[in-house]
Amino acid sequence: MEPFIYILGFVLASTSSVLAVTQGISSTLLDRFEQMATICMSTYVEDVCVLPGGLSKVATITNSTTDIHGWILRDDTAGEIITVFRGTESIQNYETDTNYTLADFSTFPACQGCQVHGGYYLAWVSVVDQVQSLLQEEASRYPDYGIVITGHSLGGSLAALAAAQFSSLFENLTVYTMGEPRTGNPAFASFIDETFQTSSPDTTKFFRCTHENDCPTQGIPNAPPTSDGYVHHGLEYWNRDPTSTETSYVCGGETLDCCSGQNGSGINAAHLVYWGKILLHL
Repeated sequence: MEPFIYILGFVLASTSSVLAVTQGISSTLLDRFEQMATICMSTYVEDVCVLPGGLSKVATITNSTTDIHGWILRDDTAGEIITVFRGTESIQNYETDTNYTLADFSTFPACQGCQVHGGYYLAWVSVVDQVQSLLQEEASRYPDYGIVITGHSLGGSLAALAAAQFSSLFENLTVYTMGEPRTGNPAFASFIDETFQTSSPDTTKFFRCTHENDCPTQGIPNAPPTSDGYVHHGLEYWNRDPTSTETSYVCGGETLDCCSGQNGSGINAAHLVYWGKILLHL
């Protein structure tokens, strides 16, 4: 693994541990982020798969009322089952995004005191049984395969909810989110941090990725605001342009460094590109 280069500044993670902002990630991790970003951005073309080589589409995740869409994929070379959720693409999705009312995470009572984004929770409820059934069915066929969950934007928050809910069902579970909004309250963030060991880049199994200035005050990764009771979980993996190992940084959960330290306003072009992969449309 390539060495990290430390830069000035300290940040406070959601677990209250102090982390140094670091510059540089390994080429292996960059390749992984690029693969996950390609998968996430490909979901926007619905059932026309534009995926990295070697992946098989097992099933489609869909709910017409909430317009939630995703796939169950299988990578036989890597030995992985991948669940991916699409982000915002419709009026239903926008209504989901803007429902900031915190809701009890009732589908997973083991997460004590956890409250999550009300709109994303209703979206999750609309597909949770479907996703769990499909994932368990595929995992029973390939019991030695790892489980990967990923998603972009709204899909990133759905990935976080799925990761928490399924953390007790699957041992080998890893999560990658791109431009994920704040998904829940401090209890939910702490659950993610503890369950996925986000206190260190050496142990984390949850990679929350951001890009350039995709974190302005009104941007997707900084919504809903902390004043509404929300907090980011885990480490932030921030990528600057042009994408490379040395233009990538590792930061804490809630910080004004990294993505949030850049000037920007609203939903911008940086939200539509992750790890050099552009959001795809037909």
